[in-house]
Amino acid sequence: MTGSKISVRFAKLAGVLVCLLMTTVALAALPQMVVSQLTNTTCTSGSFYPTLDSTGKKVAFSSFCDLVPGGNSDGNSEIYLMNTNGTGLVQLTHSTGGLGSGWPSLASNGQTVAFASDRDLIPGGNADGNFEIFIINVDGTGLKQLTNTTGGRLGFAGNTETCFDPKAQKITFSSDRDLVPGGNSDGNNDLFMMNPDGSGVTQLTFTTGGVGVGTGCLNSTDTKILFDSDRDLIPGQNSDENSEIFTMNVDGSGIVQLTHTTSPGSGYGNYKPLWTSNGKTVFFRSDVDLTGNNPDGNEESMRMNSDGTGVVQLTCTIGGFGSTVWGITPNGKTLAIESDGDLVPGNNLNRSGEIYLVKLTP
Repeated sequence: MTGSKISVRFAKLAGVLVCLLMTTVALAALPQMVVSQLTNTTCTSGSFYPTLDSTGKKVAFSSFCDLVPGGNSDGNSEIYLMNTNGTGLVQLTHSTGGLGSGWPSLASNGQTVAFASDRDLIPGGNADGNFEIFIINVDGTGLKQLTNTTGGRLGFAGNTETCFDPKAQKITFSSDRDLVPGGNSDGNNDLFMMNPDGSGVTQLTFTTGGVGVGTGCLNSTDTKILFDSDRDLIPGQNSDENSEIFTMNVDGSGIVQLTHTTSPGSGYGNYKPLWTSNGKTVFFRSDVDLTGNNPDGNEESMRMNSDGTGVVQLTCTIGGFGSTVWGITPNGKTLAIESDGDLVPGNNLNRSGEIYLVKLTP
């Protein structure tokens, strides 16, 4: 673990630009960024999917590294929890083989973690190795499997991309399974919502073809959903099938497309949106050159207003996969980012995936 940090404003460092230079807002509105590196790993694959509690004091994430010596010697992905000051690291899941466990979402109260896994964590519950949604207490007790499915697409078949609502009363997730019979018979990915005990499964999106819907999170009243999709949900606004950011009411009405981009042929578009509790600010990742600071098409962390205006690029990395915001505090002032960039210069020269904490002011 490392307590290394750096305060960055308009600085180019060791081939990595934590960049606030060319944006669609006035310079006076740009934030100051304080970046801390929370993990410092030596395994090739690294650590990913960091998610915060509401206070920004706890972070859950997944890692392919043996962070608690002997706890993950086979190097599949496991779920970890630690304090954001770098102390108190614990390993919550213990499995072998497969991809393992990923996509954690830490409840706002910091007490439970929802995640996806292709392992048979509760013997007999997932013998086919499909990705299923699980929940566990932060002390390692209370493990429960919430979904039970078979089959699915090649790759991440089944259920992934968990997101707790701000009150820790609902979990949204993406699935290529027909969880509400007849609602997803074509087997692309759609967005679903359920209670933390696995009951009350509701299908929120109904798409056909393509990827469908990747990730989505509810607002503070559980009445609206923010999500990404490569479908032309408002006919004619996404005919190139780039991944774009949308909002809609949970009853399916009121769809609004927030981003309108064309990604390079090798790119994907705009993904993994998160919003603040007041619904006014959205964070997301993008491989599109939205502000003139991403000509190489890396994945970078972005911020914008919830009407799609005021786009700010928060990270600029060169090479590797880039940087992605996976967790924010309700006020949007503290971010958890995964990156294979050397965001704290000299601390990630091997360019493995690491977990960073970013604090924004104002």
